[in-house]
Amino acid sequence: MKKKFLFLVLLLTFVLPTFADASNGEDKKNAKLTDFEITNPKEEAAIVPGENIVLTGIGVEKDKIDIEVYSVKRTLPKDKDKEKEAVIKKLNNSYVVNVDALKVFAQEIELKEGENLVVITVTRGDRKYTVNKTVNYNKNMELNKIIRQLEYKDSVN
Repeated sequence: MKKKFLFLVLLLTFVLPTFADASNGEDKKNAKLTDFEITNPKEEAAIVPGENIVLTGIGVEKDKIDIEVYSVKRTLPKDKDKEKEAVIKKLNNSYVVNVDALKVFAQEIELKEGENLVVITVTRGDRKYTVNKTVNYNKNMELNKIIRQLEYKDSVN
């Protein structure tokens, strides 16, 4: 009886903890960080009138944040047989930011006109987490806003 009890205790002590780590399904290279958030731009896809935006967020002290900005061109297929559009990505800028003791970060990033893919990779120890944001820079958006304001002022007077 004592041998069975001792065997059970040893089994629970040494063998079962290895099964718990193996069965949790967590990918340590691309783990989801619950204490990390991008606060600007908040949406997955945003339209902005300026060529620069400030990317801000909240993290944990000593997080390393790699930001890559790609310009994206989409082309429709020339053959009618091909249904998928071609997507061409070109790396324009890359930035590295470290989260300080205040647990916030900010980085001004430069955009190219049109669609921009912003890839944010957070490295915390041996874990990585990637967030993708699409930001469309439309320089005519600001001009249209000014024209509407002028039209409104003219209609009021």
